[in-house]
Amino acid sequence: MEPGKETFELNRILHAPIEPYNTGFLKVSDLHTVYYEQSGNPSGHPVVFLHGGPGGGTTPSNRRFFDPDFYRIILFDQRGAGKSTPHACLVENTTWDLIADIEKLREHLEIPEWQVFGGSWGSTLALAYSEAHPDKVTGMVLRGIFLLRKKEIDWFYEGGAAAIYPDAWEPFRDLIPENERGCFVDAYSKRLNSEDMETQYAAARAWTKWEMMTAHLLPNEENIKRGDDDDFSLAFARIENHYFVNKGFFPSDSFLLDNVDKIRHIKTTIVQGRYDVCCPMMSAWDLHKAWPEADFKVVQDAGHSANEPGIAAGLVAANEKLKNIIKKGS
Repeated sequence: MEPGKETFELNRILHAPIEPYNTGFLKVSDLHTVYYEQSGNPSGHPVVFLHGGPGGGTTPSNRRFFDPDFYRIILFDQRGAGKSTPHACLVENTTWDLIADIEKLREHLEIPEWQVFGGSWGSTLALAYSEAHPDKVTGMVLRGIFLLRKKEIDWFYEGGAAAIYPDAWEPFRDLIPENERGCFVDAYSKRLNSEDMETQYAAARAWTKWEMMTAHLLPNEENIKRGDDDDFSLAFARIENHYFVNKGFFPSDSFLLDNVDKIRHIKTTIVQGRYDVCCPMMSAWDLHKAWPEADFKVVQDAGHSANEPGIAAGLVAANEKLKNIIKKGS
């Protein structure tokens, strides 16, 4: 599908663009302040959107997965990402800090419980948050499942996905001298935390471009260009790499799968692109096997991005399904 056609298709699938009715900044620690916004129906069913990366931040198009007449749509930029400050900061930036921030935001907005929506790293955070606070979650929509296990990080950053995208892999690989290629995540960590800002920016551009070039089944120029935005790529690369070096700050490799019992009762849909190269379907499949009660939808003609027509359609449909369940129950 050519880019113009894909945009046309997306506009047909998604809800119309909307503006927030409220935006704000919440001080979550002495150091960190997070940006949040609310759109849709102020007295609607609350849903919180958890963005990817980590470090990706939110965009206005994220609002369009939800029916604005029914949902009170809450977007926020996680620590160091988007409009949150300090930008690209790794201090006090862990999964557990983010989970605490989600709770602070929920309490600040006086929301007793809410629906949770997240893709890629957003699915990781959604699972971790719901396993920590199952009583606060009314339902979940998860896309491009990422459980942050060693084999998933190795697949994407240590040469697995390179078998499918050798052309995109070479610039990522070539930034690192041959004697440091035993672990690319560590080699990039050294550069993303360099005293020299130009070294940081060069590493951030290469790291971000690699992911942007592999996120769509068909190349998406607009997405790839994000790698040239130093502001975006610095937060995206530094924060992602920080979480991956630290194994997501989870106590064990299979932590999210091991705790599925805590969320088994939550109505959930998993939407997974068959040809997702960033978060291959093995993880969604492992989650499905551990949690057969959740709806499992495989989009046969899609990769990783939420902005591919098949994935977008699956996400909108999953929200509609939860909406209808809530309407029947009220």
